[in-house]
Amino acid sequence: MNELMMNVGIMSGRLSRQIDEEIQVFPFEEWKKEFESAKNCGFSSIEWIFDLNPNPISTEQGIKEMNLLKKESNIMINSICCDYFMEKKLFGKNILEIEKNINVLKKIVEASKKLSIKNIEIPFVDSSSLKNNEDKKQITEIIKKIIPLLNKDMKIILETDLPPKEFRKFIESFENDKVKANYDTGNSAALGYNMKEEFREIGKYFGNIHIKDRKFQGDTVPLGYGDVDFELFFNELTKIEYNGELIIQGARQDFKENHIKTCKDYLKIVKQYLDKYNKIV
Repeated sequence: MNELMMNVGIMSGRLSRQIDEEIQVFPFEEWKKEFESAKNCGFSSIEWIFDLNPNPISTEQGIKEMNLLKKESNIMINSICCDYFMEKKLFGKNILEIEKNINVLKKIVEASKKLSIKNIEIPFVDSSSLKNNEDKKQITEIIKKIIPLLNKDMKIILETDLPPKEFRKFIESFENDKVKANYDTGNSAALGYNMKEEFREIGKYFGNIHIKDRKFQGDTVPLGYGDVDFELFFNELTKIEYNGELIIQGARQDFKENHIKTCKDYLKIVKQYLDKYNKIV
């Protein structure tokens, strides 16, 4: 059984006040404060969000400020979650619109190089779910064109709601170790997937893991209140050679507690599981 020596990070926005009752939005007014907050809470990193809101990663000055804050706080940004493409899709649209969105992805890759971001995560869930082989074919063609733009340490991380075997075949179709899978504990539970089967089929392709809890066929809930078997998850995690991060993406609890306390509580829960398996965080 392997030791889990890994960093625990937080999803961007969770350390800021909730915006318009949305669970996940880039904190365009408070993003600078999140570095110090993450440090004070005990996190190692922040997973950046790129959505339709104004974002410092889009400007040279913003990138400069982000690099400075990273250095001052010793908080890493290893991954960027491109929620932008859930609205501005990379498939199923007219050619001009898709080309425009591909150019945005290329800009994200270039900005990520300047920020030493290793993982470009693209979600294909919910409104951007891949429904058929044509959708997958379009995405495969686009990603294959993006891969040559990556630095040697960079990866494209795909988040999908595909069943485990189908997801494995999709990842393997790229025939390139630059393409990895995101695993989301909450989404898996909501979809009713068998966790052991998921680890067996796609565990070796995990490049990024989100920690959250959801009810079966339901919404995100606080850690421990959903249908995720965290005991099984951490046990299975010791069996694979995963050396990435655990990114907490838990439910917002601003209406009960302040957001900082919620993040600290979630980190405590995750560390308890890691400690239980005699691991080092």
